[in-house]
Amino acid sequence: MSAVFTCEVLTSCMAKLHRNDRSALPAEIRMVQGNTLVIKVVGLGPNRKHLLLKSNAPGLLSIHENTPDDRNLEQSVKLAVVAKDVRQERVAEVTAYVNDGRANVVDANTPRIRVKILPYLHLPAQDSELGMLSRMLILESIGPEHKKFAGNAEARQSMQWIMRVLRNRLEAGAHHFSNSPRTAANQTLATMTQVVMIPGQVEGFPDYPNLPERKMALIKRVVDSANDGTHGRFAAYRELLADAIAVAGSPPIADPCPTKLYGWRTQGATSPGPNFQHFRSLGGQDFYTLTPEYRAKVLKVK
Repeated sequence: MSAVFTCEVLTSCMAKLHRNDRSALPAEIRMVQGNTLVIKVVGLGPNRKHLLLKSNAPGLLSIHENTPDDRNLEQSVKLAVVAKDVRQERVAEVTAYVNDGRANVVDANTPRIRVKILPYLHLPAQDSELGMLSRMLILESIGPEHKKFAGNAEARQSMQWIMRVLRNRLEAGAHHFSNSPRTAANQTLATMTQVVMIPGQVEGFPDYPNLPERKMALIKRVVDSANDGTHGRFAAYRELLADAIAVAGSPPIADPCPTKLYGWRTQGATSPGPNFQHFRSLGGQDFYTLTPEYRAKVLKVK
């Protein structure tokens, strides 16, 4: 006969759980492989001693408590994701126990913490087309901390429009949009990677994978924020990174502009040139089509 483990439950004044910055800790939090989170437990158990917090999955989420001082109502506790190969979302629960020498006495008035453990979200390899386009979309999109950031849905749509621009340039003849049209016209341009690397297409990418340090730093900040469950805008950054990868690897959307999109600039910046007409602003970018004259005389389209 197998042994049955039962927990005795005692009640006490409810201990309060806070983040280290004193903000309230919700009943469910999200962490990523490699994350640590320090929380504050304010309050004692029914025996006037600090509570013991335990994980139901110590191989996934470990708990480290500083040596508690029962004369101090507050103690620090560190939660750490210790699993090394998280491939899909996992869940661990943290429960408060009464510290009286028995291992099975739950403090019923202290809420459990449900912790969702997410896989680390990596960018694709930088030497792949998907990796290049993903990085380009990150750099050409405004982030969650930008004052003009209007939400992830709009940011994703802006990425889709950027990909539509590049596809239209490839189909129309990407050399038309180069800083050196005659030189580019002699090249065989058949891929999106080649389009992005033409001088004058996307700032900083002619020498890819060698990017300016400030652009490398921005990519790193986005990836780090998307994998840091303690970051205040973690969810928005994670969605932004996931969207960049998804949009970069998806077929282009239908063109929103009747005369097709051919350019974009940071919203409020000067026009790409006299042959461009502003179409619409979206996601912190100004998107452009071409003038009727240029389309008719150079691209030979209406």
